[in-house]
Amino acid sequence: MANMKRGEIWIANLEPGFGREIHKKRPAVILSKNSIHANSNHVIIIPASSLVPKIIGIEMILIGKKEGLDKPSVLLPVFIRSIDQKRLIKKVGKLSKAKLQEVEEAVKIILSLRREE
Repeated sequence: MANMKRGEIWIANLEPGFGREIHKKRPAVILSKNSIHANSNHVIIIPASSLVPKIIGIEMILIGKKEGLDKPSVLLPVFIRSIDQKRLIKKVGKLSKAKLQEVEEAVKIILSLRREE
């Protein structure tokens, strides 16, 4: 498998989907540590959708051309999942450090890992 890195955006084949799971071939950002990719056949991803809502919640991250995509999209951390690396088709972009920090914060929100203030 290609040498994928945390923060990169790859096209991932998420078929088959079940119920309301996100599916189809779509961009997904790699969230797992690079050492996991080197020592495992799995990778943890957050998929994106080009159906951008009018109001983007704090648990979503807007991405687009700057990150290597053809059109505006939204990363959906609520659909975080581990997939086999063979589901990754090709690299299409990369998140900036600032965008990756936004993703990390969104994951903390959805998993209730953020310290309450």
